Amino acid sequence: MDLAFAELALAALGGASGSLSEAVVTDLWQRLRSRFSSDDQAIAVLDTRNSNDQAAVALLGEALRREATADPDFRREMEDWVSLLAQPKGAVINTVRDSHGLNAPGATFNGEVHMPFGQSEQAR
Repeated sequence: MDLAFAELALAALGGASGSLSEAVVTDLWQRLRSRFSSDDQAIAVLDTRNSNDQAAVALLGEALRREATADPDFRREMEDWVSLLAQPKGAVINTVRDSHGLNAPGATFNGEVHMPFGQSEQAR
């Protein structure tokens, strides 16, 4: 699999364009910040969180490529992150931040989800 390092870098810097939940982007950013703790340039780029800076995206993408080449376990982990980015276009992701009844905070649902706001399930 040819990893999309620039896409991972863009997502980590907050440029996921709604394709990832806020929590997933935060998790990726934290993971990369931990991984690159001894790489001052990568940390500086991560701390700016500027997805509009193409040079920053390229620098972080190259750092990801180097790490993935050197560490097969890290490469597999990045492949998992790429699969999160590869969701079909047009998909809608809703993040439940609060529990009211039958919803599931932090859960990911595939397929249709029907939520009868203002009425009980029995009334439907």
